[in-house]
Amino acid sequence: MSVIVRIEHVREAAICAQCTRRWFTSQGLSWTDFLENGMPAEQVAAMGNPFADRVLEIAMKEAEHGRRQ
Repeated sequence: MSVIVRIEHVREAAICAQCTRRWFTSQGLSWTDFLENGMPAEQVAAMGNPFADRVLEIAMKEAEHGRRQ
């Protein structure tokens, strides 16, 4: 099963979307692509960022319970 991390997971983690957007830009990542398509869990896990880890944990728990991927 391929888990996709989405903006909803960022919101559920209570992380500021504006700060996340700035961080994406600083890392050379496309915020627009993330908003439209999400990001594979493997890519998020490779970031090695505590905030990304928190968001990933939420997405993984959601997937375990059979909700949206």
